[in-house]
Amino acid sequence: MRGRRLALLLACTMLSGCYRVAKPPATSAAPQTAAPAVKGDGKTLRVFIWSEYIDPEIVTAFEEANGVKVVLDTYESNEAMLAKLQGGGAQYDIAVPSNYVVQSMVRGGLLQPLKRAALPNLKNVGPGFLNAAYDPGNVYSVPYQYAATGLAFNSSRYTPKADSWGEIFGPRDTLKFILLDDPREVVGAALKFLGFSANTTDVAQLRAARDLLRRTVAKRGFQGFDGGPGTRNKLLAKQIDVGQIYVGDLLIATEEDENVQVVLPREGTTISMDTLVVLKRSPNPELAHRFINYILDAEVGAAISNYTYYATPNAAAQPLLDDFLKEVPALNPPAVWLTDGTLDFIGELLSGRPQRLYDRIWTELKSR
Repeated sequence: MRGRRLALLLACTMLSGCYRVAKPPATSAAPQTAAPAVKGDGKTLRVFIWSEYIDPEIVTAFEEANGVKVVLDTYESNEAMLAKLQGGGAQYDIAVPSNYVVQSMVRGGLLQPLKRAALPNLKNVGPGFLNAAYDPGNVYSVPYQYAATGLAFNSSRYTPKADSWGEIFGPRDTLKFILLDDPREVVGAALKFLGFSANTTDVAQLRAARDLLRRTVAKRGFQGFDGGPGTRNKLLAKQIDVGQIYVGDLLIATEEDENVQVVLPREGTTISMDTLVVLKRSPNPELAHRFINYILDAEVGAAISNYTYYATPNAAAQPLLDDFLKEVPALNPPAVWLTDGTLDFIGELLSGRPQRLYDRIWTELKSR
């Protein structure tokens, strides 16, 4: 089984979308005047999901147990998902948006409230992942898989003196490092280093982060911005000392070279949760709820993470994970970090002055 998954992961490095981090949509969903849902036959479930994000064997088992057919359609970004749903040309039952897209979809009239009585397995989700700011009370969504952002290094070249963003944002000028090519992640890391929320809208705090980032990209050791796979490859080649990276993007490298490691900085970091939602125009909402409840089963939740190598919010699934996943500290942060502000879910930024300041900071950094 390990060999099969590793082969998949290695193949994914050559394809887009396997180890992805969703970008926030450029605009919020506009309210739709949608046609009423067409009543389904109760035998066909249509799921709109990120590519390579669920084990086909899990889908087959659900089909066989329920005598139904599950049709998977895939996308590579939240923008693409929203565009298709807003266009109204396709009727799906379930989608898998990132947490900071959920409220945009609610405002756009794309989601229906969940029927909690149909989701008894929701009890398996760790309490730190429920009732989050992006969906208070989990009215519209349940957690699916998540990924945090960490600090990566190759110990055969360099080992950080501390699990700290100070390796990048501190006074050292010659340490070679890469920042993620993602505005919310870069600005968020600077904000966490300064002791602020990664979702702050305080102008003074954002200006402090801007000034810190100006000094950071002016360092001699700054090697530019890159995605997770690029940073991972540079670490394997021992070309850089440290890099900001999505934890999931590094797991292939840890199997190829055990000296390549990733840690979660002690000041805190960002986290992005993908969720399961039932669409407003779902032809088969009862079947959709049955499928979501199935995904929330402990054994199924573990099987999904053992396949994707993403972290699971399913507390009951934790004992059933592959030993490899249990042993990666960056995939298993202390539970208190989810409630004490150390880990910040990336939140939606509404239009206004803070959004413009985030945009200006990023434009300035990229132009240097």
